[in-house]
Amino acid sequence: MLLVWDLYTGTFGSAPILCIDSDPVGHYQVIQLSFSDGTAVDVISEHGFFDVDLNQYVYLDEYAAEYIGHGFLKQGANGMTEVTLVDVEISTEVTVAYSPVTYGHLCYYVNGMLSMPGGIGGLFNIFEIDAETMKYDAEAMAADIEQYGLYTYEELNALVPVPEVMFDAVNGQYLKVAVGKGIVTLEQIGELVERYSDLFA
Repeated sequence: MLLVWDLYTGTFGSAPILCIDSDPVGHYQVIQLSFSDGTAVDVISEHGFFDVDLNQYVYLDEYAAEYIGHGFLKQGANGMTEVTLVDVEISTEVTVAYSPVTYGHLCYYVNGMLSMPGGIGGLFNIFEIDAETMKYDAEAMAADIEQYGLYTYEELNALVPVPEVMFDAVNGQYLKVAVGKGIVTLEQIGELVERYSDLFA
């Protein structure tokens, strides 16, 4: 079980680890992120963090320096606190990377920072978030669902064959909204299924 931020309730919660994506030992471009409170996080390729300025998750990658000065959410003593990205350094190192994905929420905390795994673009930032409560904006969410509808498992599986456990774990019903909004395509969903389905076997 990992600590998560629950966007349905606007509170901390816990969720089981759905799967752990990993990269084998090798030479990688390591992006070293430094925040205003002294927190440091090293990532390879990309990793998502909650950008307060944009009110959504953003992937910090080789272009992470573009986000210097932005506020990001971190676990604090009495809830969430905001820290600023102050420096980005990129180096090449021999290392290995592990990235867990949590059931139903996908997010987790890295060195206290609210984060989202890399490689799952299109599965999050689907609904508008109320910046004051850090939960889904209920009215906007209802309006999106009314406009675009929701997938049943059978409906999505007929379009993109997907293990049912994977559909449930990533809130597959909301992908109909994501497709409708142009956040993700059916082809991209198929690529995600192909990449990760073995982890659900």
